[in-house]
Amino acid sequence: MKIYISGQITGLFIEEAKNQFKEAEVLLKEKGHEVINPFNIIPNNPDPKWGDYMLADIKELFACDAIYLLKNWNRSIGARIEKRIAEEMNLKCYIQGIDELPNQ
Repeated sequence: MKIYISGQITGLFIEEAKNQFKEAEVLLKEKGHEVINPFNIIPNNPDPKWGDYMLADIKELFACDAIYLLKNWNRSIGARIEKRIAEEMNLKCYIQGIDELPNQ
C-alpha cells in the first residue's frame, strides 16, 4: 500500500517535525508499505510558500492508497485539508496511536 504521512509542521521546531515524520516513515516501511513523506517533496518553485508545499503534497496524496495522520494532525490546517481530501477520495485513513496499521 502507498501511504501519505500527514501531521503538524507549522508551529513546531523544524527538527521536531522532521523527526516525527521520519519515525512514522520508518514504521510504515517496516510494515512493508511505500511511503510518501512530505519532507521529501520539493515544490517546483525557487522560493516556496505554504500554498506551494500544499499543492505539491496534495498531488502526491492523489497517488496514494491511504493517509497516516500523526497524533498532532488536528492542530494543522494543512493536515486537516489533506484528511478531508483523503476522505473524499475514499482512501483508508489511519491515525497514529489509534488505528492498527496493516502489514503489506
